[in-house]
This record gives sequence, structure tokens and C-alpha cells, in this order.
Amino acid sequence: MTEPRILGADAPAKINRELRVGPRGPDGYHEIRSRFVTIDLADRIEAEESSRFELACETPGLPTDPSNLVSRAAFALAEMAGREPHARLRLVKHVPVGAGLGGGSADAAVTLRLLCRVWRLDAAEAELARLAASLGSDVPFFLFGGEADVGGRGERVEARPDGPSEDLILVVPPFSISTAEVYAAFDRLGGGSPPPDRLEIEGSGRFFGPNELERAVVAVRPEMAGYLESGRRIATECAVTGSGSAIVLVGADGGGVKELVSRHAGARAIPCRTLGRASYRRRVEGVDRPPRA
Repeated sequence: MTEPRILGADAPAKINRELRVGPRGPDGYHEIRSRFVTIDLADRIEAEESSRFELACETPGLPTDPSNLVSRAAFALAEMAGREPHARLRLVKHVPVGAGLGGGSADAAVTLRLLCRVWRLDAAEAELARLAASLGSDVPFFLFGGEADVGGRGERVEARPDGPSEDLILVVPPFSISTAEVYAAFDRLGGGSPPPDRLEIEGSGRFFGPNELERAVVAVRPEMAGYLESGRRIATECAVTGSGSAIVLVGADGGGVKELVSRHAGARAIPCRTLGRASYRRRVEGVDRPPRA
């Protein structure tokens, strides 16, 4: 009997080079304008056909029930295709959870792509984009990756030319931060103004522009002020990505990074590079792998 074919793909994370946030709208959501760029830090997803749905993940505390975005993506795609969501999926986490790196959203988007291959579906890009938007604000971006302007609630994605590959250091504290709590704090602190039509990085010559959630991130986790102070002391540029908790350093030397990590107990430093659209697509397309023993 022929063994099931296992298909695998990487699910790279993202950082925000700039993030502008408007006031809460009548629908309860905030309009954003942001520049996303993918990085080479990635989760790994493997999938094969099965007689039922299964999701395995060895990361402690990460649910594998229908609340997981990977499960939700699989069930949503199966419903759209009019079939049963029969597949065996294995998720290997490398992207820190609750760090503003979009790991869960990346996993969902890559699951859509991967299961289209496993189930041999010829889904239109517009259909996948609608599914992605229904799963979460960042998911549509991860259908394409690279560098893009992201607007609305995250469903508007405008591809931008990829910049030169940039060496970065992610500093990840030993705690996650709830996006919902950060936005609630943002509202308590006065909310924001409608996002500008043009991002500051378009003309500043800097890698990072403002992240308007930073003050709310510090309000939720006051320790973040110390991380930012330490990062700005050793790097050319330093910024919170998304709603935290990770901060991103540009131009930091190894000695300074080592000192920063020693100063903040439990913190991790993860070197990475920005990932252009073509490289992102190759990693997401993945390769066929032999069945596991």
C-alpha cells in the first residue's frame, strides 16, 4: 500500500517597521496603517491526508483543539471546498507566542496554502483572501509575505518593493503580552488619530517609524520600558513590534546584546534577517518529505 505523502512548509514570522493606530470604530476595531516585513524565523507545518482531522504540537500550553488558528483554517477551507477536513497536521513552533511576531496568523495562512496542496484544491486567490480575513487581522498578509503596507483591520494588503535584506536581533522577554489588553490600554490612554496616508519611514531614511502602541505596551507591562531603554543604548534603532512583547534591534553589536540579555533575566536574543517576497514564497511552498517512521 502506498504510504501517505507528507507535505511540509515553513511559516515565517513578521515584524512591524511602523504601526499607526486609529481610534476604536463603531465595530469595536481600530483602523491601522502599518508596514509589515517577513523575517526568516519560522514555524514548521507538515500535513498529510488522513481519515479524520488531527493536529499535533509539542509546545507546552499551546492548544490543539478547534480554538487553534491552524485548526480553524483547516475547517474553514474544508467548508469552503465542500469536503470533510480530514488531514493530519503537525505544528512545530519556533516563533515565540504573544510576542507581536504574527506566528499564529502565519501558521493559519500557511495551513490554507498547504492543505490546498494536500487536498488538491484549485482555490482562487480571492477566495483564500476572504478566508484569511475571516480568521484574523494579520492572516491575509501571510498569504504573500515580503514587505507590504497593511491597512483597515489588516485585510487591506498592498505589496511594496522588498528592501535590502536587513540583519536584526529580536529580544524576547520571558512573558507574552495580550493584544486585547494592549488595545484596551491604548483606548484608556486616549486612543489615536486617523492613520496618516503616508508612513514616516517613506522619507525618514530610518528602518523603523513610530509604533503608536508602544505607550500602551508599557502600560500593560511596565518592565517593557527597561527593555526599550536597554535596547536603545546598544542599537542604532530599537522598536516594539506589533503589540509586543518582542523588541527588534538594528545595528546592535554582539557584546551589547549579550549584556542586554544578562541584564534582563529570562530574556532571549534571536538573530534573524528580513525575508523578501520571493524567498518567503519558496519557504511557504515547502518540499515533499518522506513519511515519518
